[in-house]
Amino acid sequence: MTPDIPYTSPSADRRFLEEIIQTVSGSIDLERVLKAIVALLTEATVCHACYIFLADARGAMTLSACSEQYAEHVGRVVIPPGEGLAGWVATHREPVFITQDAILDPRMHLFEEFEEDKYQSIVSVPLLGRLGGVVGVVALHAVAPHSYSQSDADFLLTSASLVAGAIENAQLHADTKRRVVVLERLFALSEVIAAAASADALLTAFAEHAVPLLDAAACETYLLEPDTERLRLRGFAPARVGPAVLGLRDVGVAFGSAAPILHAPLNVSGEMVGLLVVHGRHGRPFLAEHRDLASTVAAQAATAVKKLQLLERLADRNAAKDLFDEFERTADPAALESLARRLRIDLAVPRVVLQATTGRPDDLEALIADAFRGAVTDRGDARVRALVPAPAGAAEVAERVRSFGAEAAIGLSSICQGAAALKVGLAQAAQAERGVAVLGGPPRVVSYEDLGPYKYLLRLDVEPGERDRHRDALRPLFAYDRAHRSQLVRTLEEYLRRRGRIAATAAALYVHPNTLRQRLARIESILGLELETEDALTLEMALKLLRLEA
Repeated sequence: MTPDIPYTSPSADRRFLEEIIQTVSGSIDLERVLKAIVALLTEATVCHACYIFLADARGAMTLSACSEQYAEHVGRVVIPPGEGLAGWVATHREPVFITQDAILDPRMHLFEEFEEDKYQSIVSVPLLGRLGGVVGVVALHAVAPHSYSQSDADFLLTSASLVAGAIENAQLHADTKRRVVVLERLFALSEVIAAAASADALLTAFAEHAVPLLDAAACETYLLEPDTERLRLRGFAPARVGPAVLGLRDVGVAFGSAAPILHAPLNVSGEMVGLLVVHGRHGRPFLAEHRDLASTVAAQAATAVKKLQLLERLADRNAAKDLFDEFERTADPAALESLARRLRIDLAVPRVVLQATTGRPDDLEALIADAFRGAVTDRGDARVRALVPAPAGAAEVAERVRSFGAEAAIGLSSICQGAAALKVGLAQAAQAERGVAVLGGPPRVVSYEDLGPYKYLLRLDVEPGERDRHRDALRPLFAYDRAHRSQLVRTLEEYLRRRGRIAATAAALYVHPNTLRQRLARIESILGLELETEDALTLEMALKLLRLEA
């Protein structure tokens, strides 16, 4: 028969308990306390292997200290909740004493790392905290069988109580130190966020600081591209793990990794601006505190990103105004190229220049941004100017702008490429905008090519109040329309445009020819002119000039 394991005497029990008390009261360093406890219990019980497993918030048990021959497995072996003998002890909060043939116990789960098949006797004792919670489990393995007396059990349970208290104290100290470190890292991250000059610089530094803060293997930061559901990688540390571009719907499946993944959206006032992706370490799942911390720093970063984006947008707005002003002044190539680089645009790309007068410039600017990706706009109190990409040609741009239905007078240039052409295009757009008043009627969108011969008229500088016979004669007609809310000016314009053809003019105005004749008679009465004897072209030009005066 195999002899029992030699065990300590009652006097030796007291000596070892005193040593345990001295050990647990002499240090608050968790790792040092655990190693000392393993050494003392191994000597006291003359066991062949001693293990201490600590429980996490989920009830999983992680090997945190053990005899020297198995030390390489510390931190690597994790027992799921309730699994194996240690899991049973933690779940039932009861000690287990197996005197022999431990491998045959149905509660056993063999771990090859610990060579458990060679041990006959196993003791497993729960480490219960002051409030009754399970701190962990101590396990003692012996090669030979051993019969345990009540004295043995009392010694082990008393030792376990002392060890549990020491672990709680050490964990509290470690947690306090960890919180101090977290606060220091949060402060450092706040300084980085405050000092960042751009969103890219911020998100790169943010990823670098998030790795130690969240005890992660890697971190990546993504920004949501405007008007899309695409997230684009903008920062990572220490190396990129995920894709460069990520769809919002693909977030949950894009990272094929066995390690835990933590996603924290960058939200500001309910608006998502980006995403923080944290890659954990194998075998170390994220805890609730990690998720809370990730959400906190993500919100902090999101606010900073939004602020930087607003500043960049303001800088872009100023650069856009400077660009248009430079076109109006000298169109210096070097100055224009510098401004174009600030706005991240290529002046060689085919564009149409847009100029508009409107009482709602914000709305028109938003319509342009939605309809033309990459448009550059300059918005004033009542004026909007824009460089609109036109890969499909000027006609397609005009059609899309007309679809706005905006309450604005909008002029469009012909296709422009290069700085010199864009300077000309700005003048064309201004002429076309003036042409809205000349051509009259809806739609209030006129392209330069629509002006026809009027483009020459629009180059004249008309001084308000400048006198000539025909304009003086026509002014009462405008006053009559304003007073009576009539359409006599429009009638005369169409009649002159149709070169005095009654049928064509009536059809264009959607009136009966007799109605048209009555209107023409009223016009002659107001003007004191006979239309058939006046030069039609002179009258038409005078009418257009009066519209420009208005």
